[in-house]
Amino acid sequence: MTGFLSSLGQKLAERWLAVLVLPGALFEGVLWLAAVLGHRRPWDLPFLADRAGAQTRALDGKPVAQALLLVALLLGAFGAGLGANALAGPVVRCWFMRGPRWLARPLVERRRQRWDAAHRDFDTATAGRNESAADFQRRRGELAARRNAIALARPFRPTWMGDQMDAVVTRVHNRYGIDLDAAWPRLWLVVPDHVRTAIGDARAALSGAATTAAWGVLYLGTAAITLWWPAALIGAVTIAVGHRRGRAATGTLAQVCEATVDLYGAELAKALNVPLADGQVTRPAGFTITELLRKGA
Repeated sequence: MTGFLSSLGQKLAERWLAVLVLPGALFEGVLWLAAVLGHRRPWDLPFLADRAGAQTRALDGKPVAQALLLVALLLGAFGAGLGANALAGPVVRCWFMRGPRWLARPLVERRRQRWDAAHRDFDTATAGRNESAADFQRRRGELAARRNAIALARPFRPTWMGDQMDAVVTRVHNRYGIDLDAAWPRLWLVVPDHVRTAIGDARAALSGAATTAAWGVLYLGTAAITLWWPAALIGAVTIAVGHRRGRAATGTLAQVCEATVDLYGAELAKALNVPLADGQVTRPAGFTITELLRKGA
């Protein structure tokens, strides 16, 4: 038990160091650069070296002051990390936003027009006179990929990430007749542990990407407060990296959630004593599952 607790404490300390302290220390470094250099001398390295030397000499021979400074830096890094984690939630809500209506409506309409045009091209595609069947199927695949790059189903949200998760609900309902919002908590209870782990990993990747973008927001705030414009560049790059990682994590999460329904929807039906034809979830069976789970609501 002692060894287990020691190992657990070490892992928690490593995670605390990697997730909170190190990014927070980097943020503190940028804060110091911004405070010392300011907007007028953003790249004045000789001046920066002089200030750093003066501050180091001021602490020379003062171990108590050095210890207090180290504690203050650790606490500041930890606080910055907590702030970034707190901002991760609003970042995710922005990525999956539905409103405000005045902003969302034109964005949704624009995405729908693009999706409708791409779907029309896919739906009306016919084989050319001199085109082989293989070439025709390849062309249809390219048309489907162009449509799916916009959204896997007709867009209802102003962002790609929001539509990715909405598309899972739409596609599951269209294929199986299951209301995934009502079915998911029950489905979660019947899937094996490795499926929960895969979903948890995808959600953790999305949360990590949102935290990265949140650090970018903090860097932008630093640029606005201190007027050190390089911090704005750092913030913009960090937000872009977080957004790119968030798109990848959202795509993975959507695929894993839809695959979970495909592979374990029959297990949910069996748990609810809903009869299946040939062991497959059909739309009538899915409608029955939905009625059971909604309970008239």
